Order: sequence, then C-alpha cells, then structure tokens
Amino acid sequence: MKIATWNLERAQPSTPQAQAQRHWIDHTDADLWIFTETHPEFTLAGYRSVISDRVEAGANGCRDETHWIHLAVREHDLRSVLPLMTADPERTACALIDLDSGGQCLVYGTVLPWLGSSWRGYSGKAGESFLAALAVQQADWQRLRQRYPNTLLIVAGDFNQDLNVLPYYGSRRTKQALRQALLEADLECLTFGDNDPVRRLINGQHSNIDHICMTDDPQLEIQRTFAWPEGLEELRGLSDHFGVGIEITCRGLSG
Repeated sequence: MKIATWNLERAQPSTPQAQAQRHWIDHTDADLWIFTETHPEFTLAGYRSVISDRVEAGANGCRDETHWIHLAVREHDLRSVLPLMTADPERTACALIDLDSGGQCLVYGTVLPWLGSSWRGYSGKAGESFLAALAVQQADWQRLRQRYPNTLLIVAGDFNQDLNVLPYYGSRRTKQALRQALLEADLECLTFGDNDPVRRLINGQHSNIDHICMTDDPQLEIQRTFAWPEGLEELRGLSDHFGVGIEITCRGLSG
C-alpha cells in the first residue's frame, strides 16, 4: 500500500502550479492521499474523498478559502469509505476504509497550527495554539483506538513540527508534546530520523514536517519512504512543502 501526503498550497485549478502538481500526483500514484490546504474545487478522478469543512478566506489565518484536509482513497478494490466525526472538523478529517479483501484501516488527516498562528482563541505565542489543538486531536486518536482496537490507524498531514534531534521547524516544547501525544496514542511516526525522506533528499538541509504515523503493528513492514520533487529548486512554484510518501505491507490490510 502506498500512502502519501502533500500540502497543495491552495493552488487554483487550471493554473500552472496546479498542473505541475497534477504531474507529481499522477507520478506518485498513491493508494491513499492525505492532501492539506486544498482549493475548494480540487478533485481527483478514480478516488473517493472525505473532506474537512470549508474555511472562508480571512478566517483563522487562512489567506484564501480552503479545505485544510482532503482525504482521497483509490476506488480500485475499495468496498466503502465511511466519514467519521472529529472534534475539529475544520483542521481534521477522518474515515474508516473497508477494502474488498476484507482489510480495514482508519485514516485521520491533520493540519496543526504553524508558528505564530492562533487557533480557537489560543495565541500562537510559545506554541499555545499548537498545544491546545494537539490535545484535542490526541483525544480523537485515543477515542478511535478505543472504538476500533484492532484496526490500523493512520494519522498523517501537515504537523508543522519536525521530530528530528536537530531543530528545523517548530520548538522544543511543541516537539516534545507531539512525541508524547503520539506515544500515548500508541502511534509511531514513520517519516523522521533515518526514515525522513526530506532530510535524506537534500542532505540534511531540511527536516520533514509532513508526517505519516501509524499504530504500532507487528504485521506492518516499511518498504521505503520517499519525497518529491528532487530538490529546492524544483520545489519553487510547486508548493511550499515537499510531498512525502511511504510504501508498506500489512497483513491486516489483506483481510
């Protein structure tokens, strides 16, 4: 199974930016997409979508109207996609995915507050908004774990925080809080450290902040992590984030 996440920077359809993004989306050919910051008119043929609530321009630090989260699941071999409620319907979206094989998984897309941004009245100062939003989302993750204890949970999107030892983006306080929240929800980040594809791609100049996390499952094997485009020069005019993906095998997804 190939899973990928990418911040599309609210690219308007039919623009050169959106067309360039389509090239990479088609090239990546993921089974499950967690898109962040999508334009309201963004669609993906051959996939079934679950989308967060629309945010109007000027609201909550958003320059243009957007959907913070757009989950897209490939229709091939798909039995059903059931949207599930979350505590933050603007910045998160969740779905229960049933495959024809009998396999099942949960996917939870997220955008956590970036440096200096507010959230529901919480200031961005000292990471207050990040910590408040994270606490709400962590409660969602734990609730999902309790309700579906034997189902693989995938949490992915724009975390606006690196998890590597050397600092890149975010703060020490918010990094530790994110690590602890993932630990308490029995989630493992699969896209940092030696598996950080952005850091690997550009020789340690950057670290990844768009993560893919999953519940600790002995049946799960990582085949590879990857990122695109090839470098910083190629990223210009495409997005302000690298795309990040992972290929896994998991017997629980095979029925």
